[in-house]
Amino acid sequence: MSYTQELLSKADEIIPKVTLVDFQNDINSKIMIDVRQIEELKASGSIKGSVNIPKGVIEFRLNNDDEVSYETSIYLFCAVGVRSAIAGYNLKKIGYKNIFNLGGFQDILEQGAEIQL
Repeated sequence: MSYTQELLSKADEIIPKVTLVDFQNDINSKIMIDVRQIEELKASGSIKGSVNIPKGVIEFRLNNDDEVSYETSIYLFCAVGVRSAIAGYNLKKIGYKNIFNLGGFQDILEQGAEIQL
């Protein structure tokens, strides 16, 4: 098993895979984060209402964001759900409590999300 496969397996065990409806019904303070690279967003757009924080810098950026607490519900997505799972795993390791994986961009669109360009 490769390092990425092993990390993904661990992430899938502790980061729940959820739907857009779960995000919409969450009454807590919440944020939806697209962890893809800016080039991917330029090519396809993103989900309306989401913010872009690439996987490689998400821990640093959230730790320096006063609006996102360790109690905030953090919903992550990427192209297919792998980077979002691993980013969620890393956030969980540094103390964020409510981390969820929305999976892939196309999956969310098929659930009725709107694109923002």
